[in-house]
Amino acid sequence: MTNTNPVELTDAQKEAIEAMVTDRINAMNNDKVLCDAIDAKVHEMEEHLKEYFHKRFHFHSNKA
Repeated sequence: MTNTNPVELTDAQKEAIEAMVTDRINAMNNDKVLCDAIDAKVHEMEEHLKEYFHKRFHFHSNKA
């Protein structure tokens, strides 16, 4: 998932996505409702935000 026209994210956007990633990682094995809600929110994001979310999710998934 590579964006050919990179957009610089604001610190607030990065912090919000980082919080979503952390919630998604923590809920993976025990809260399907929360996982589904986060996935739906990510699905509605603009492409550059989705790309950042998936990059951070991959990073945290490998640490978990």
